[in-house]
Amino acid sequence: MDAVRMKGRNVEVAVEAALQVLGARREDVDVKVLKEGKGGVLGVFGGEDAEVEVSIKANIEERGTRVLQDILDKAGFDTMVSSNGEKDERLQLEIKGEDMGRIIGKEGATLDALQILVSSILSRGEQKRRNVTIDAEGYRKRREDKMRDLAKDAIEEAVKKGGEVILPPMDASDRRAVHIAVKEDSRVTSFSRGEGPGRRVVISTDKDAEGDRPRRE
Repeated sequence: MDAVRMKGRNVEVAVEAALQVLGARREDVDVKVLKEGKGGVLGVFGGEDAEVEVSIKANIEERGTRVLQDILDKAGFDTMVSSNGEKDERLQLEIKGEDMGRIIGKEGATLDALQILVSSILSRGEQKRRNVTIDAEGYRKRREDKMRDLAKDAIEEAVKKGGEVILPPMDASDRRAVHIAVKEDSRVTSFSRGEGPGRRVVISTDKDAEGDRPRRE
């Protein structure tokens, strides 16, 4: 049983009764109040019980998969969404189906927009933001490999000339891939400079170089 409707003299009493039936804790459920209830005369006559619907929260993988699938279905795409679990506190969702070019968008712009939307929906009511990575037909992996190759070339250039190499402006996912690649090479460090669309990764042999330190992009 994943959901139950319950009545009680007030909302809290009804919720507690539902929790006992479900065998769940308060933090593990969603509560929908159907009727607030009201006290009667002398607490007895003319009163009305409160009524609630209490349901077990889906786990983050189930919720993320359902949210993205609903968005794509409503947009008219013939797709199937699956989850690859969480990696580095980011839920990994994958899209398979037809018309992947439109879903990916130019340089992954549509995927990026979907990530922001799904992340915002999953973060509602949560104490911390739920980060999401959405891939389609392996696009993210190909893009990450491209960024790692770019990072490796920039590392060698920085080491050769003994200074900084400033990469072109990138979005957050591309910057993250570069930072990860740089972290694997002890000869250099990386950080980001700039704001918005002009934000760039700087690769430097100077471990004390000024700039924003590497962060979760």
